[in-house]
Amino acid sequence: MVSKGRSGQANVSEPADRNKRPFDLARRWNVARFLFCGGTLLVTLGLAGVLGLLSSLSRTTLFNPPHWINWFHLSFGGVVLAVAMIGDKRLQLGLAVLAAIAGTTLGVVGFVLGPNAAPRHGTAPLTDPSDPIAHLAVGMLAIWALRNSRREGRTA
Repeated sequence: MVSKGRSGQANVSEPADRNKRPFDLARRWNVARFLFCGGTLLVTLGLAGVLGLLSSLSRTTLFNPPHWINWFHLSFGGVVLAVAMIGDKRLQLGLAVLAAIAGTTLGVVGFVLGPNAAPRHGTAPLTDPSDPIAHLAVGMLAIWALRNSRREGRTA
């Protein structure tokens, strides 16, 4: 921001690169934001699944999980939201690491074993890639948040 001083000369009060990218989501995505967004999404999906609203959206496995998974998402989402709001940094980091490991593992295992397990168990939903894609996205978003938080720790 440029302002004129008493002598009429322009004074630069902020760094020049601060206004270059005012909304830089790539750097603002940290563990606390990941947990808050993830917890909100888990509670929303779990509640919609428990109420039976998800099955009316699509026939993919992403929107038609077993009933116990809806309850798991709802209750775990509440825990994640609580940790995001009142948890300390170590607990938040631990939960983000758990999300990175679990999301990536469930996504990769779903891609590798889903199509092979479908004929054996006689269930077509295991061949649908929507659920592994969603879990991989969670894992990647968690890794992104962890990397940004590590970067913040180095610069702060």
